[in-house]
Amino acid sequence: MPNGLSRRSLIASLAATPVALSSSLSWAQAARTLTVGVVSDPVTLDPAMMASFFELSVQFNIHEPLVSVTPEMKIEPGLASVENPDPLTYRFTLKPNLTFHDGTALDAAAVKANFDRMMDPALGSPRRSELAPVDSVEVTGPTTFTIKLKTPYAPFLQVIAIRAGMMVSPTAVKALGADFATKAVGAGPYKVVSWTKNSELVLERFDGYWRGKAPIERIVFRPIADETVRLANLRSSTVQLVDAVPAQTVAALSREANVTLKQSPGIGFNAFSFNCTKAPFDNPAVRRAFVTAIDPQTVLRAVYFGTGSVAYGAIPPSIGWAYDPKFAPYKPSADAAKKLLADAGITSAVPVSITVTNSPAQVRTAEILQAQANQAGFKVEVKQIDATSLITVLRQKDFDLCMSPWSGRTDPDGNMYNYFTKTGPNNFAGYQSDKVTDLLEKARSAPVEAERAKLYREAEAAIAQDAPMLFLAFPATLQASAKTLDWVQYPDGAFRLQFAKFA
Repeated sequence: MPNGLSRRSLIASLAATPVALSSSLSWAQAARTLTVGVVSDPVTLDPAMMASFFELSVQFNIHEPLVSVTPEMKIEPGLASVENPDPLTYRFTLKPNLTFHDGTALDAAAVKANFDRMMDPALGSPRRSELAPVDSVEVTGPTTFTIKLKTPYAPFLQVIAIRAGMMVSPTAVKALGADFATKAVGAGPYKVVSWTKNSELVLERFDGYWRGKAPIERIVFRPIADETVRLANLRSSTVQLVDAVPAQTVAALSREANVTLKQSPGIGFNAFSFNCTKAPFDNPAVRRAFVTAIDPQTVLRAVYFGTGSVAYGAIPPSIGWAYDPKFAPYKPSADAAKKLLADAGITSAVPVSITVTNSPAQVRTAEILQAQANQAGFKVEVKQIDATSLITVLRQKDFDLCMSPWSGRTDPDGNMYNYFTKTGPNNFAGYQSDKVTDLLEKARSAPVEAERAKLYREAEAAIAQDAPMLFLAFPATLQASAKTLDWVQYPDGAFRLQFAKFA
């Protein structure tokens, strides 16, 4: 380290010297600019290819979904209103005179082009699985179209209120080709000006936005992985909004006069995928032993500092109709874990690696898992990666046990189907269960909530027995801003800033 500085002292120095505003911005320009400190750069700006939570806040400001969600996560009309005359039919009417950022008409033909693209196997979009129940998209007029489903699909409107409903300009897709991932053209409140990877993404207000011009003219997203530096930049007003507030700072931040702290029950989970495709975790007994060795309450206390709640499955308390508060499928015990390994004929320490991003909270979590698993017959190594590498590591199954956090959905289908069905795009574990796949297929098409809840609880019990994933916590959504910024928090943690304004 230069000048004899330790890593700790270097971080302290960075925290004490916040990142300066770009010299190209005058103070007058800065007053009209919102700078957002985020954990990580996006991987892509194309919503059809998005697979990481770190992209969500950026995407919601560039792209607009067909229908919207309220802060209470209820569906409301967005670009389109919708009628649902029967379980298989959804009739949409777009608002008149909609355009994308490049002036292309956002009409029914453009919507069909979007769905055709997302559902094309050649693209390899994660949206294809979400839209698997769609049978056809028919243009019925300049601003009207009908979507027919193959089978009833209870969470359909929730799905198209997020990624799968975000419309992009077909003209730009054709013109930009592979560059669309970095120069995306949508219909949201802001359009892309420039993106310097791992430095800043600059968005500018789209004057043709259907809800009216956003109050703030320019938004700059800056990736600041270190939480200490991120908060220092907030306190100095170098950035005015931050995500992923460290839980241990909640009490102090809530007392600071120039900071607004917001928290709400989250809809996602913090969990780790086992690699079920190779040793040692291709053996269910070894997975069950590891899960049994871990006490989620310890993680909740040491990492989340009284925020959030313990998780034993994928359905959080915030989805009240499907959540089972009595669900606790195992009792954490090092001795019980040792017995499971012994019963499986394993008598020597099992070497495994745990892969996490290099955030302090995730590293703390990994260290707790390491200590508890080592007491139960494992020999654990912790591997740290940067946040932008996480999705690649998961997709390539380049891990033994890897963090697989999920930002969550308001319907349990969104928290389970992609992770636990045999061909689910988020089935990073390589988990193969005909029983669970069948239960989740039935649950997404069941017409009555009570029936769906029963199926989800059966699926959670089966998943707990097979243990393809180690669940730890349902984190609260923790974010903070300058006191002068007026903004609305959403439980999924995505910043939707079309109405944000400075006092």
